[in-house]
Parts: sequence; structure tokens; C-alpha cells
Amino acid sequence: MSSAYREPASPHGRRASDRLRVPASMQADVVQLVQMVRKRWPLFRNVCLAVIGVAFLAVVFLPSIYSTSAVVMLEPRKNNVTEQSSVLSETPTDPASIQNQIQLLTSRDLAARVVEKLDLEDDPEFVGGSFSLNPLHWFARLPPNKRNSAAIGALLRHLSVSAVGLSTTITVTASSRDPVKAALIADTVVQTYLDMQAAIRLDVTQRTTDWLLDRIRQLGQQVQVAEANIQRYKNENSLTDTGSGGSLIDQQMAAISSQLVSAREDLAAKEAQDERIKALVESGHAADVSQIVSSPLIIQLREQQTDLIRQEAQFATRYGPRHPKMIAAENQKRDLDAKIAEEVTRIAGTVQNEVVVARAQVRSLEDSLQRAEAEAAGQNMARVKLQSLEANAASTRSMYEAFVSRLRETQGQDVFENVDARQISHAPVPASPSSPPRTLIAVAAAPAGLLFGLLAVLLAEKFGPAANPDLRHRTPAPRPVPVLAEMSAAAVQHCAQIAVDYPMSAPAQTLRGVALRVAARRPCVIAVTSLDPRDGQSSFAMGLARATAQLGLRTILLDGNLRAPAVATRAGLVAPKAGWVDVLRGTARLSQSMQRDPRSPMLFMAGSAGGTDPRAIWASAAAGRLMAHLRRVCDVVIVDAIAIAPGGELPLIAGLSDALVVVTAPHPGLQAALDHLKSTTTAPAGLVVAR
Repeated sequence: MSSAYREPASPHGRRASDRLRVPASMQADVVQLVQMVRKRWPLFRNVCLAVIGVAFLAVVFLPSIYSTSAVVMLEPRKNNVTEQSSVLSETPTDPASIQNQIQLLTSRDLAARVVEKLDLEDDPEFVGGSFSLNPLHWFARLPPNKRNSAAIGALLRHLSVSAVGLSTTITVTASSRDPVKAALIADTVVQTYLDMQAAIRLDVTQRTTDWLLDRIRQLGQQVQVAEANIQRYKNENSLTDTGSGGSLIDQQMAAISSQLVSAREDLAAKEAQDERIKALVESGHAADVSQIVSSPLIIQLREQQTDLIRQEAQFATRYGPRHPKMIAAENQKRDLDAKIAEEVTRIAGTVQNEVVVARAQVRSLEDSLQRAEAEAAGQNMARVKLQSLEANAASTRSMYEAFVSRLRETQGQDVFENVDARQISHAPVPASPSSPPRTLIAVAAAPAGLLFGLLAVLLAEKFGPAANPDLRHRTPAPRPVPVLAEMSAAAVQHCAQIAVDYPMSAPAQTLRGVALRVAARRPCVIAVTSLDPRDGQSSFAMGLARATAQLGLRTILLDGNLRAPAVATRAGLVAPKAGWVDVLRGTARLSQSMQRDPRSPMLFMAGSAGGTDPRAIWASAAAGRLMAHLRRVCDVVIVDAIAIAPGGELPLIAGLSDALVVVTAPHPGLQAALDHLKSTTTAPAGLVVAR
């Protein structure tokens, strides 16, 4: 298929002839196809009728299949009554978990339960027989040991499970020749799935309860043993605790310490009192002692002494010192002083005795405290192990209480256990079959017959014998050279500039169309020639190379006209010092002969000036190796060749190329030149007409 473009008639418009036109080659292909059908009409007719007949048989004899769907939804909400005591966590509703539920719905275990519930082992639709859809089972009878497996496999083939979008709902679709059976299968599959979920929860709950009971019995025995060990250890080590939680020895030590403090305070007070009495008695001031002053006997003796002194004073005024009464008074006075001194001595001795008693009491309390401390130290060492025993018993008791609490929560859960899914839509009984699509088959029978008939004709034309024996040895008429594009002569002369300066213009689009066609097979080598170099051959080659490079293909333009190089001059490029001919001679490297186009991604390779035989260069093995290397490193190689002329090297260039593009204006000798070109080359050619 080719397209033709003309340059714009004005900057604001385009001629009608510039629009996309149906090429004549397409019309020729259609005419040729019609001719092939007419030549092989019996084959075409028979294939069409066969396809239509097969479609008719399918419409008439294929059994009707009914499909219906039930919908189950994974319930994300939980019952608040049983949430805390649930043994199994709720079913997650993420996409992976939904796929897991789909796998469960299509599992063989679930299918086996459905087969058992619906007695599908005896259904010919599922275990084969004369009513089976599979012709291989029409005359087969499965043994009893394989009927269950066959029914399960058939049920899974009749079942389709899929998730509904991003929701948590799952659609279960069942198909059968009986619409009632299809609905029954879909509902039974969903109900069996829900029953399996409930059974799994009940089984897990029961097994958990049994395990908890066994564990509680073990922990109860461990608690009893631990507490017995604690009591035994306390008895062995005389560890007695009070009602407040402290040990008895600690309370005894506290009481002794308190008594010892009081005894020491009392001893200190009595020792101070004793020292004071001694000091006052030794200094002759016994009367200042508070205990003596307050003694009743001393008070009485003091009163008697006072009376005696008063009497003595009276007697002294009356009697002399030798008077018996004076002597008796003196004697009584001495007796009173002796009694007072004796009482003072007794009181002082009493205080000393109290000091001795207080000191003995302090020593006794200290001894008791030391014994209690020693006993407490021993008990403290024993209590280290007691604490370990109590901690072990407390841990075991805590575990026991936790398991008992969990058992209370779990017991009775099977009565109120619910599953995390529910059926939200039962499968309706379908009113019309879902397959086969009889209307579609009937409508598509005729077009399919035509297509298969055309295919058979084309295959027969390519691989079969000729339809008319008289035409077998005739030489086929040469096909005309196809027209790749039509452009104005001015556009052809300026293709190199139009490709980069006016990329949206009609000539630029025409160039891209030609580039797409010639580059359809990559890698490829395209040789550009003409009848007259003045037709713009070199400019078109440059524009075609730039357009091909703009398509993202690795493109290189090779100046193949060694007689009169013109590419570099037209493109405004400075030819490098070395050309590709110098590379063939070995006087330069390949990279030295390449030059990048400053206005496009393509590369340019110049030839060599003077002193060369073009035919010898193109006929050399080195030229073949160069073109083969360029094929490997590039997608498209475009060669600006010489014009068509007898005796030229164009046939040699064409022999190294995959296709020829002939740029020419309408010329009286065009057909003769093209005939000469086809007689000297085998590469396919296409025309670019410059009008």
C-alpha cells in the first residue's frame, strides 16, 4: 500500500490532489483476488458451504447449557457477644485472602461433598454416557471406583468462581444442561462452603476446649504440689508468718528492740541519779537529794528534829548545858541525825540497786536481741528458697486461673458460633441457555465461510497446481514498478532541507511515509537512483536518510556516486579527508570516514576523489564486507547511487542492496529505462515521481 502527497498550493491551503488517495496497486490486488476466486470457484464454494454446514449442525445439535450464579459475601463485621471468646480470628478480606476462599470453593474436597449430596455419581452428565457432552464418553462406562473421581472432575469443570471487583463478594457460577440442576449446584456449593467453615470452627473450638481441660488438670496438680512444698518447707525451717504477712521472728525482734531502747533509757536515767546522789552525799549536801527530801521518813525525822531543836532552844534559856533535859535533847538530836543518815544511806543503796537491776535488764534484752537476730539470719536464708517456691507456685496458679478463665469463655461457644461469610444471593433458575450462542453462530457462519473460502483459494494458489492447465507454462506478465510517492519537482530538489525545516509539511510527511515503507524490513540497504541526476536524486537521498533517522532508526547515508559526488555539497557538509573507498584500500579507519549530520541523528560517509575505477570498487569483495558490516551496525543504509545508464555500476550497487528507489520526472524514455533496470538487477524497485 502506498500513499502520494503533493506540495501545498499556498501557505494556507492544500490542493485536493494532495489528499490521501487509494493507490492503483491496491485496486489491482482486489481485481487479482477476484480473478483467483473465479478460477478456483469450486474450491471456494465447497469450503464456504462446509463452514456454513458445520455452523448449522452446531446450532441444531449442540445441547443447550444453562448457567446461573449464587453470591456469597465475606462478612467483615463480628458478633460482639462472641468476639472476645472466639477461638479463630475473623477471616481477612484482603485480595490474597479472597483468592484463598476462591481456592477453597474450587477444591476437590468441597466438590466431593457436593457430589455426595446431589448423587452426581449416577448423573450421566457428570460421569459420561450417551448424554455426555464429550464424544469420547458416549460408549464408555466407568468402573465404580473411578465414578466418584470423574464426577468430581466434571463438577469442577461445570463450576466457575470469581471475585466481584474490589468488594468482598464471590460469585459461584454453575452450568448444566438442566437449568434447575444448575441453580441447585450453585446453591449447594455455597451452602457446603458455609457448612465447612462452620464445621472447621466447631472442630477447632472442640479441640481447643479438650486441650484446655487437659491443661487445667495438669496445672491444678502442679499448683497443689507447689503449695504442699511451701508448707513442708516452712515446717522444716520453722518459718511462721503472722496474720499481717510478716514473720514472727521479725515482730519479736521489733518488740525486743523497743524494750531494749526503753531499758537503756531507764538505765541511763538511774545511773545519772545514782551519780548525783553520790556526789551530793560525799559533798555533805545529802539534804539536796530529791529522793531524800521527798522521803516520808526523812520528812518525819526532820519534823522531829525541828521540834527537838525548838525544845533545845527553850531549854537553853532555862537550863544550863549540863541539865539533864539539855543532855537528853542532845542525845535525841544525835539519834535523829543517825536515823536521817541511815535513811539517806538506805535511799542511796536503793538507787544503786535499781541501777544494777536496770543494767541487768539491758544485758538480758541485748542477749535476747542477739539470739533473735541470729535466728532471723537463719530464717532469711531459708526464706530465699521459700520465695522461689512461692514465685513458682504463684506463676503456676496464675496460669491455672488464666486457663480456667479461657475455658469459661470457650465453653458454650459452639452454641453461638457463626461463620465470617453468608450467602446474599441464591442462584435463580435460568430462563434461557447461556451457550452455545446460536444466533451468533448463525450470523457469523456466512462471513466465516467466505473468509475460509478465500484462505483456501490463497493456499491453493501458493502451494497447489494451476487452475487452468493451459496456463501452466505461460510466462507471467511483468508487474509494473510500484509508485512509492508523488512530489513536486521543487520539493524533490529541496528534500534535504524540508525534512528538518518543515517537518509538518506534505513533502516531509511523504518522506516519512517512504521511510516507513523502505525500513519495514530491517536491517536493509536502499539504493537511490534516477534517470537524470538533475531530477534531485541526491537531495531526495539526503532527505530520506534524515527522515529515517528522525524515526529513531540508526541510519547512515553513503555517497555511492564515485564519478560525481554531490551529497555533501547539497547538504552543506564538509567532506572528510578520508572516504569509504579509503577504508576499502586500508589507508583509513572506518571511523575517520564517518561524519555526523549537524541537523539530524544520521551519519554520512563520503566516497573518494579521483583515481578510482567505480566498477572495480563496487565489484570488490571489500565493498561486500563493508556493506555487510554496515548492515550489522545500522538499521538502514541509504546509498546515493549513479543514474541509470548502460554500462554503469548500478547493477553492482543493486546487487549489494535490498531495494531500489528511482527518483524521476515524467520522461519519454522512462519505461525503456525501467525495463533495462529490471533486466540487469534483481532488487525490487519503487518510483518517486517528481511532477
